[in-house]
Amino acid sequence: MTRRFLLEILCEEIPVVEQKVFLTEAPALMNKLFADLRIEHSPFEFETTPRRLVVTAQKMALNQDDLEEEISGPPLSIAYKDGKPTRAATGFCRKFGVELEQLHEIEKKGKKYVALNKFEKGKPSLQVIPDVLSKFISALPFRKSMHWGVEKYTFTRPIKGFCALLGDKTLKFESHGVESDRTLTGHRFLSPEIAYLENSEDYEAVLQKKHVLVNTAKRKTLIEKELDKLAQFNEIELIEDPELLDEVALLIEEPTVCLGTFDPDYLEVPNEVILSAMRKHQRYFAFTREGKLAPRFATVLGTRINDPQKAREGNEKVLSARLSDARFFFREDKKRKLDSHRSHLEKMIYHKKLGSLWDKVERIINLSEYFSSLTGSSTELANRAAFLCKLDLDTLMVQEFPDLQGIMGSYYAQAQSEDKEVAQAIKEHYFPRFATDTLPVSGTGICLALADRLDTIAGGVAAGLKPTGSRDPFALRRSALGFWKIVLAEKIELSLDTIIRKAVGNLPLKVSESEIKDFMLDRLRTLFNELAPREMIEAVLSVQNNEVYDAKIRIDALLELSESKDFQKLVQLFKRVNILKKAEHIPESVNPQLLEEDVEKNLYDKLVEVENKVDKLLEKKEYSQILNTFIPLWKYVDIFFDDSKGVRVLCDNRKLQENRVAIIAFLDNLLGKVADFKLLAGLK
Repeated sequence: MTRRFLLEILCEEIPVVEQKVFLTEAPALMNKLFADLRIEHSPFEFETTPRRLVVTAQKMALNQDDLEEEISGPPLSIAYKDGKPTRAATGFCRKFGVELEQLHEIEKKGKKYVALNKFEKGKPSLQVIPDVLSKFISALPFRKSMHWGVEKYTFTRPIKGFCALLGDKTLKFESHGVESDRTLTGHRFLSPEIAYLENSEDYEAVLQKKHVLVNTAKRKTLIEKELDKLAQFNEIELIEDPELLDEVALLIEEPTVCLGTFDPDYLEVPNEVILSAMRKHQRYFAFTREGKLAPRFATVLGTRINDPQKAREGNEKVLSARLSDARFFFREDKKRKLDSHRSHLEKMIYHKKLGSLWDKVERIINLSEYFSSLTGSSTELANRAAFLCKLDLDTLMVQEFPDLQGIMGSYYAQAQSEDKEVAQAIKEHYFPRFATDTLPVSGTGICLALADRLDTIAGGVAAGLKPTGSRDPFALRRSALGFWKIVLAEKIELSLDTIIRKAVGNLPLKVSESEIKDFMLDRLRTLFNELAPREMIEAVLSVQNNEVYDAKIRIDALLELSESKDFQKLVQLFKRVNILKKAEHIPESVNPQLLEEDVEKNLYDKLVEVENKVDKLLEKKEYSQILNTFIPLWKYVDIFFDDSKGVRVLCDNRKLQENRVAIIAFLDNLLGKVADFKLLAGLK
């Protein structure tokens, strides 16, 4: 028989980030703890609200399965001497609590051992599970845990109670100084009285009556429906914001949506400012009307109130104050030229080992010139954009809304009649800001984004700021990934060694160029892993880790060929090349005059023919054609090594042996012009 399992951990208000940690970490922990319990159960389900961490399983067995297993002991020859049990046998029996008469003989791999049959009656789940739940609660990881009162316990927030049931039975345990029971507390304000839960099946229904929706998906759906109703009734369109919806759904236990307005005069401020004030600071949803930002907002309340008008007015006052400040900042910032902020940047420390923020700007200017030559962009525009790109960090608006850096610089540049591409580049040089973000599209923006990221990476490595584990305070990994995404998307042909050398030359510190290169290649591997198997990536990078876009073309060619039947023939060539490991000496070239047999002459002639074709194709980077040119080599190599038709490479004649080895080395070098095929052996 089965019953529904329930565990609710009631706490004081739990931050959204800690709820997400629970939803991420709890499943693996719970499954691990139940793995050896021998209690059958349906998959665990996990939910959170601002005050609850919940685990359920729709079906859980009321008893453990019985345990029957055969346990092997010491070898028979050691367990008994002259027909009498030794200490090995008696110790084995004592360990498992059985008598000598219960031992029997088994055979494994031709050797005899003593063994016993162990039977353990399954216990009621009510006896076994409580201890596991106590361990589960104690082992839950959080970003930040806290003590409360005089106790030594730690948890994300003070624990107020546990409700733990298996069907209609209470799972009794104690943790963090709190004993489990079958009581529930509803919404903090709307239904704070305690309820008695008769059965775990009724959990969600009881809480819903007490103004708590446990299921996050239902809360999100309810919010979405209310937002859509308000939008349709007021003839406005909701600006979709899935991340905000996810966050808001974790902030409330019973959502109530309220629509408010703000003064249209505030729309003189850029939309990004208004949206930041609404989203980042107040968790408000925004709307448009006829494609333009509308002076409306929606907020999700966690408490139903008798007078919605008061709630609306309160939120309108809060937003009005924020937008009033923003408008003041915007007007004041526009009174100053961006150039006037330079003196402050000269005093702002970027990093104690790397100088001021203006020192960084000068390094960006230097690098942007080089990238403009690579991309064919205007050096003049790149210089001007690099000069202005960080100056908005000193503006009133960005100091209040840091997430608008670059965006405000772009607006202020337009206001002072800078070139449109310069203004666009100031905003774009921060792109991409996250994994799914857009990439810069203007030529100047691309140059600036690459220059900024390369300086950040080189300077970070030089200053000893490389990431350790999950810690990456200077976001060097993100900078490197963004750098490579731009390079590959724009098909920029650059030398990694050259750009690193230029970046290092600008730094006030000495640093190993190879250390920077290794770090950047590691991030490149992360990006390539989304495209191709690891073996394929390493096969290419082992022969081309300098011209990165060229490496990308090689990987694409290998991926294309890997879908054909001929790919395995090509990969198998490495087995033949492996004979080079046995050679004592490998000549630099083949001596055609020493070729005696037709099979070796034919192979050599074919290699020369292919080499001539490959050299011409390499100039055009036609790697797919090169790989197809390699494929016919397989049959020549196969005959060359055939026992009856071929030759013996490591023959007794030293000159012949070395010449035949040279043929295989010729083949190896030829294949190596695209990739190290030996590293592709594991692919299928």
